This record gives sequence, structure tokens and C-alpha cells, in this order.
Amino acid sequence: MLSMQARLSAGLIISLVVLFSLQWFIVGKSIRYLTEDYVSSRLKHDTESLLAALNGGDESTPPSLDPERVDPIYKRPFSGHYFQIRVGSHLLRSRSLWDQELPMSDVAIGETLSLHSFGPQQQPLLLLISGFKKQDQPVIIGIAEDLSDIESDIRRFQLRYGLVSLAILVILIIIQRIIVGAGLAPLERVRRDIASLERGEIAQLREDVPGEIRPFIAEINRLLEVMSQRLQRSRNALGNLAHALKTPLTLLTQLPHREEMQKCREAREELIEQTGMLGKLLERELKRARLAGTPRPGQQIVLKEEINYLLDALGKIYKDKRLEFECSLPAHGIVAGDREDILELLGNLLDNACKWARSRVSLKIESDNGIHIYIEDDGPGCPDAEIERLALRGVRLDEAAAGHGLGLSIVRDIVEQYSGEISFGRSEKLGGFKVSVTLPDFSAVGK
Repeated sequence: MLSMQARLSAGLIISLVVLFSLQWFIVGKSIRYLTEDYVSSRLKHDTESLLAALNGGDESTPPSLDPERVDPIYKRPFSGHYFQIRVGSHLLRSRSLWDQELPMSDVAIGETLSLHSFGPQQQPLLLLISGFKKQDQPVIIGIAEDLSDIESDIRRFQLRYGLVSLAILVILIIIQRIIVGAGLAPLERVRRDIASLERGEIAQLREDVPGEIRPFIAEINRLLEVMSQRLQRSRNALGNLAHALKTPLTLLTQLPHREEMQKCREAREELIEQTGMLGKLLERELKRARLAGTPRPGQQIVLKEEINYLLDALGKIYKDKRLEFECSLPAHGIVAGDREDILELLGNLLDNACKWARSRVSLKIESDNGIHIYIEDDGPGCPDAEIERLALRGVRLDEAAAGHGLGLSIVRDIVEQYSGEISFGRSEKLGGFKVSVTLPDFSAVGK
């Protein structure tokens, strides 16, 4: 069980069940012991009365009992009270035994043996066997009492006690679950905060939590802040690097246009080609380095605002084409992800579509179990052979097909950083190029 509440509840329930079971067993045994001890003391009293009522007799006269001193209950057949007296070779039995005998064993004079046995009708008996000496003759008296009614009373008591204990156990389990739930309520709040953090609704976890987990929450918040600062420093450093390289690269691109370079045609063309390649490579690697990858917690994007800005900017760039944009966004209009990465991805895809479109560009974004992006245009599209090359892993998109190079290469880098999927094809609706992108649902993490 991964739940702390389930573990605590299970441990407490098992402890309570064991405790109540042990208590029920001990109480039942104690009641039985006290009851049998009381019966045994009564049997000892009856034994002494029988010994007093016994006439030892002699060789010509057998031993006998004074009937006036024998309790009438021993005279009623199968009454549940029995005795049996052995004097030498003579045997005296109570009328209640009818013609049956008690399972008596020999005991020494002055010794008393208590045991459980079965009576004439197979009822449970408590049998007390005592050894005496009267008129110089050994006497063994066995006296027994039926325990059936007592056993029945004990079973009823155990049943009632068990039902009451079960009711108390259920009440205690309910109370302990309430107590455990109340005790773990701050952890449930932390779990909800983590889910909100992953969805980008909050930037940090609240630290008004129990002292046992406050250091843990504080460390998470510190790591979030460190991650954010490191990413920002990385992007700032890359911006500074790009700015620092811009001037030398601009000077290099101007060299082929100098008069002295006009005489060296081959060197001039080689320089133009190499500086152009260097510029593209530098731009590509700088963009790749700026990717954040898997979105950091606490980030979300309001699609409507960002998409409107992108489409407005692209409309101005490609104003000669008078492009018509079709846009379909999720109802809530918010997705989890790094703003820079998502805008980079959408910007490159839309720019590529606008570049080749004749008049229409379609953008559709869905957020069902992930982020699904579909961008189509009504341009000439891409040949099937080139689409197959674009789909191959390891193929650099800036070398795969003319016109679908650096932008789509950056898109693939972003998709790979997010562990997503990308596919290319022909638009059935508009007839041109179609790009489909699926990114995992990072907002579901921690739910």
C-alpha cells in the first residue's frame, strides 16, 4: 500500500482486532475458570457431607449412607448431580446415575483430583475425586455436576460480549480513521498543491504545513527557484553570445562585397557559402540551446493571447498573400508547458505554413490526454518521397527537403525534448503540407 493513510489505518485496525480478540478470549477463559472454581468448591462441600453420611460397616455389614443426610437431588435419575463412593471392594452410587458409573481413578488418601468427563447422557461433567480414610478403611469419593447449563450461559455471555466488543471495535475504527484523516489532511493539501503546480496554476508550494514535512516543501520550492534562475541565466547567456557573434559574422558576410574580393571569384563564392552555412548553423544551435525541454512546474500558457499575437505578426510579414487563418483552440485555452518552447514550436510551424500557403492556413490545438497540434496549408505540399525522409529518425530536417528546413528542425528538437511525437503528411482538407505534433500531458503528473 502506497497510501500513508491506508498503512496507518491497516496497522491500527489490525492492532484493535488483535487486542479485542485477545480480550474476548481472556475474559471468556476467566469467566469459565471462576465458574468452575465455584462449582468445585460446592462439590468439595458435598463430598464432606457424603463422607459424614457414610457408615463404614465391617466384614459382615457392607458400607451404607444415611439417607437423611444425602441431598435429594442425588436421588433423582439423571438430575445432573452424581456421586460414587468406593469403600474397599464395595461401591455406592447415587440414584441419579441409575445403572451407570463415573470414570473414577485411584487417588491417594488426602489427595483431590479435578477433571472433566462425560455423564450418563454424554453431558459435560466437572468430576472431583477425593481420597479419605474412615474407620481404618480407604474411601474414594467421586462427585460430579453437569456443566451443560453453565456452558450454555458462558456461550451466551461470550456471544453478547463479542457483539458489544464488535460494535465498540467498529466505532473505534471509524473514530481512528477520522483522526488519521484529520492528521494527514495537510499532506492531502500538499498533494493538491503539487497537482496545481504541475498544471501551472501556482508557482510554488505553500509552506504552512506540519514541521515534519516543512523542510521537504522548502527544498522543493528552493529547487524550483534554482531551476528557473538557471534556465533564465542560460537564455541570457545565449542571448549575449548571439549578440557578441553578430558583429564578427556581419563583417564576414560583407567581405565578399569588397572590391579586392571581386577578383577572386572562387574564394568569394566559397566565403559566401561558408558564412551563410555558419549563420544557419549558429542560429540553429542557439535555438536548440534555448529549449527548456520538459516543462518546469508552475508554468502554463494562455493560448488565445499568444496565438492571436503570432497570427497578427505573421499576417503582417506575409501581408502580400492576404492569408486567411483558421484557428481552433481548446475550450479552457490553457496548456502546461514552457512559454518560450511552445511559442518557438508554433512560430516555426506557422511560419513554414505561411511561407508555402497560397491563401489559407489552418491551426487546430486539442488538449485531450496531451497537447495535440495540427497545422495545414493550401500550398503545393511536399512530395511523398520527401515526406518519408522527413519521418525518418536521425534525418536532419534542415537537409531533408528544400523549404522545410531549419524551422521544422527546431520543431523536431522541441518535440524530442518533450518526449513527444511528430508526423508529416498531406492535408486532406486544404491539399497542402500538414504537420501533426503530440506532446505528453504533463499537467496530469501528480494527480
